[in-house]
Amino acid sequence: MQKQLLFILLAFGLIGIFPARAQQDAQLSQYMFNPLYINPAAAGLDGALKFQLHYRNQWTGYQTSLDGSGSLGTQIFNVSMPLNGLRSGVGLSFVNDKTPSGAGYQDLKLAYSFQLKLSDASLLSLGASGGFHIKNYDNSFRPRDENDPILDGLTGRVSQSKPDFSVGAIFKSSNFQIGASFNHVNQPEYNFGIASLSNKAVQTVNIHGNINYYLSEDLEIVPTALFKTDFKSQVLEGGAVLNYQEKYWFGGSYRLNDAGIIIAGISLLQNNALRIGYSLDLTSTRGASAKAPTSHEILLSYSLPAPKLLAGKKAPVRTPRFRK
Repeated sequence: MQKQLLFILLAFGLIGIFPARAQQDAQLSQYMFNPLYINPAAAGLDGALKFQLHYRNQWTGYQTSLDGSGSLGTQIFNVSMPLNGLRSGVGLSFVNDKTPSGAGYQDLKLAYSFQLKLSDASLLSLGASGGFHIKNYDNSFRPRDENDPILDGLTGRVSQSKPDFSVGAIFKSSNFQIGASFNHVNQPEYNFGIASLSNKAVQTVNIHGNINYYLSEDLEIVPTALFKTDFKSQVLEGGAVLNYQEKYWFGGSYRLNDAGIIIAGISLLQNNALRIGYSLDLTSTRGASAKAPTSHEILLSYSLPAPKLLAGKKAPVRTPRFRK
């Protein structure tokens, strides 16, 4: 246990020397409850048929100088299930993201994972996902110069769709998990029909990990960490969550040079099938980078036993523990 904790702290400590900056893809404060969003190897890894709705309201009440009021809104829908008879898992993820200016993107991917059993208590999940990444803008372009020939060719709402692929891996033991993913592998490029334009979906790498440690029979603490980079800028986040009686959780984290985060949630219904989570970001930066003092997230998750088709042994509905 101590060696595993030391390994995670050292790994994230070394990468933490880099400065943190904004990233292209939406950043989630409850990433630990929605691993499929950042890593396709998480498909079916929790042993249940799971549906998730995730909503983030970034910089609540943010007032732009030219576009008026409005927040950066992100909506995510995930579904995943194991195929235990094939030692695999499948998942489907849809992301919708939009800014006050009307720019946004949608991402639709199908994920597959193959799980290699390394011992009775550990496995390695290898995953890949593929689908479409769609970028779009509305008609609120602001040219620097009058009669800009590029913007003259972009009237009304414009949109372009490109194939998009990601890969990932997760090592999982009874009380320890670490994973890495490489997103936008093919780096799809957009020009919206204008030859002189070039806009690429930036490649990103995510490294994430957690350890489960029981303080008592009813109380469990789970330190978590996430590092994200696009090879030009970085985001580092770490914290811990307390689980009480496998039903309630409360904790917090800190995103370097960005925000302190409070996380809370509850499990309801039989076998804790329904989970409701909430997080509040409190902006810690000052000046122009502090767009608004708070951001909010709500996560709804509903789990069912895995379907018998290609399911092998019947899988139980899991508790809120991160390792499940």
